[in-house]
Amino acid sequence: MQQKSYLVWLFSRIYLYSFISLFIYMVLSLFIALITDTYETIKHYQQDGFPETELQRFISQCKDLPNSGRYRLEEEGSVSLFCCCSGKYLC
Repeated sequence: MQQKSYLVWLFSRIYLYSFISLFIYMVLSLFIALITDTYETIKHYQQDGFPETELQRFISQCKDLPNSGRYRLEEEGSVSLFCCCSGKYLC
């Protein structure tokens, strides 16, 4: 019985130390991969410029000037959510 408990203790130590070593190795590899990927992305953006966002693409499609009259203006007599309130006064 004493022989078996020693083998179990030895196996558990080897298993524990190998698990901790591999876990630390994997976590460090993950952090290094994230840092290098971020570095490459930023380097690419600095060389080629930042990509155009969806908002910038949407704005670039509109060729009308603000004084062209195609923009909707708010009316002064706008209807609010509360029927007793007008647009000029606060409830």
